[in-house]
Amino acid sequence: MFIDIILYLYKYKNIKIFAYIKMENTNNEIVSLVIVGDLIKVTYDNNVTEELTKSHEFYVNMRTAWLVSQPPFISDSHKDVMNNIILACIHKNARSIAELNTFFSQGNEEKVKAFFTYMRKRDLTEEKKKWKIV
Repeated sequence: MFIDIILYLYKYKNIKIFAYIKMENTNNEIVSLVIVGDLIKVTYDNNVTEELTKSHEFYVNMRTAWLVSQPPFISDSHKDVMNNIILACIHKNARSIAELNTFFSQGNEEKVKAFFTYMRKRDLTEEKKKWKIV
């Protein structure tokens, strides 16, 4: 359904769509990740590859897919990257954008892979049950 909506927006409304890393292959593990310039190529254990272009829209898509419904939580790992994504999207914070561009860069592939793996599996359902309304 979600993919059908995206294709409709792209085809009939001429809206430029950028790939969500969580949109497909959610049951597959990331086996390799290569970064060259602004291109991030992700290969999954089913030999499917996904190419993502590092851009403002890339950060907006990550925020929309991962952080709107489940904002950073105090116990999250990669909290700094999550906060930078939010600040880059909402306030267009130059420092946050620079830090994201550095994080999603060549030579940092293992950390990016760990971040993508974490975010694709992240579920705060159990954590939310512990929250108390005061």
